[in-house]
Amino acid sequence: MCGIFGFAKTSDKQNDNQLEILKRLLTELTDESSIRGTDSTGFSIMNPDTRYTFKTLMDSSELVDSDDWSTILNKIDRQTTIAMGHVRLATTGSVKLENAHPFNIGDVTGAHNGIIHNYNEVASSMGKPSPDVDSQVLFQSLNRNHMSKAFENIDGDFAITWVKDSNRKLHIARESGRPMVVSYWKKARVLFWASTYKIMSDAMTRAGLRLPIHNVPKDFIYTYDTDMFDGRDNRESVAFETLSQFNKVNDWWSRYEYISPATHYLNASKTEAPSTKRCDYCYVYVKQEEIWKDECNRNVCWECEYGDVIGGTSCGG
Repeated sequence: MCGIFGFAKTSDKQNDNQLEILKRLLTELTDESSIRGTDSTGFSIMNPDTRYTFKTLMDSSELVDSDDWSTILNKIDRQTTIAMGHVRLATTGSVKLENAHPFNIGDVTGAHNGIIHNYNEVASSMGKPSPDVDSQVLFQSLNRNHMSKAFENIDGDFAITWVKDSNRKLHIARESGRPMVVSYWKKARVLFWASTYKIMSDAMTRAGLRLPIHNVPKDFIYTYDTDMFDGRDNRESVAFETLSQFNKVNDWWSRYEYISPATHYLNASKTEAPSTKRCDYCYVYVKQEEIWKDECNRNVCWECEYGDVIGGTSCGG
């Protein structure tokens, strides 16, 4: 078990107060994520033209109390587009800095939570030596293949974040065996992610920020172009496939996540969760008690009503 977390934002669109809150929430996400791994902590901080990677064998809860944390936060400014974090609980590969995430492989920088069972076979099929860490074959495959084809020969489970050709575009994906949640702060044009609802919720409480939290559906790759962030995150999605035998064994997870307190993305969750309704503005399912009718007789959620998304909408549109 490992933990992934971080943010993606539109460059140069946050005011000083929003940037301070963003850093505070990243600090809390880093601290809360220590429950998922204490062998190493790593970050990749990206501006449109640069990637800075930091790795340490410190527990993430120790890192946020160290001088190194100030160094990391000082790398985050108005121009920053993505901050990708990871905490590791070692499964394959020894505990050393070289085996800490995020990995930089070719054009890909990425972080992974999960286990790849056939990593030796996948590496061999690409003409690569067996890696120290199973996660590395994912990023080797992503560097070599189109993302929709990169997981076809993978036998394992994963939640993964990566950047490839552009530091302005974040990609995330989750296979059925690992959790992942996201939350979008539309006023600041920032997307946050974490491994679990509890980590995100507790971090938000400590940071003083209240935002809806959504489960990431399995078997879809989501691409977030940070230049396109506005009242919505404007994500794009594409389905992917892995080796079928492991998916069949682990299909219990898709049933389990239904009782998660987080809501689901509409375009990848085909079935409405019990006792929820869909907002007609952001298209997200939320609890029935958090939906009401506006003057146009449309369903509107708390986030859209108070997030300045609806202003100026005519009932005829």
